Amino acid sequence: MTSAEIIELIGKHGLRVFTTADFLTLTGMAPDAATHALGRLAARDLLARLKKGIWVNKFGGDVHPYEALPYLRAPWPAYVSLYSALADHGIVAEVPHAVYGVSSALPKRYATLIGEFHIHHLPPRLMWGYEARSSGRGSYPMAEPEKAFLDLAYLALTPRSPLELPRKRGRKWNLDKDKLQSYAKRFGYKPLSAWLDSEGIL
Repeated sequence: MTSAEIIELIGKHGLRVFTTADFLTLTGMAPDAATHALGRLAARDLLARLKKGIWVNKFGGDVHPYEALPYLRAPWPAYVSLYSALADHGIVAEVPHAVYGVSSALPKRYATLIGEFHIHHLPPRLMWGYEARSSGRGSYPMAEPEKAFLDLAYLALTPRSPLELPRKRGRKWNLDKDKLQSYAKRFGYKPLSAWLDSEGIL
């Protein structure tokens, strides 16, 4: 299969962020041949290799870095949260230089051709409160504002955490107080409840 045929096939099937396994299923190529073919396209800057077995279609033109985050920690679930989600929802003014997310996998940082990713660990029982958001022809999972806020506060209050507690943008947080209270109870973490009370958030 030629590079031109591969490009046409990737475009036809709308592959934006994909795995080598996806490509094998689509083409029926041998694993070594498929990896070599994808590497050739990456050398021509038509694809970007995020990590072993994960690729981004660059000739599609509109792939949002957020779309890549779930692939980086697969098969464990992951979603955009923390500073990235809070900035996207307009809750905080500062836009982070990296993409922040959470996963039930071990924490990990990635420096890729489409951006830097900081993925922090949440226990599986806290992997909820997110929804699919659209970006052009793609989509990605993002925390609701209240869940992103609580994810950040929960992790920042964890001993030896590299994260800082959320900083207020105005006189009060632009959050749904009832939802925040309901979600906080589901966390079941006393330091989080105590901080929310001390800040007058609930």
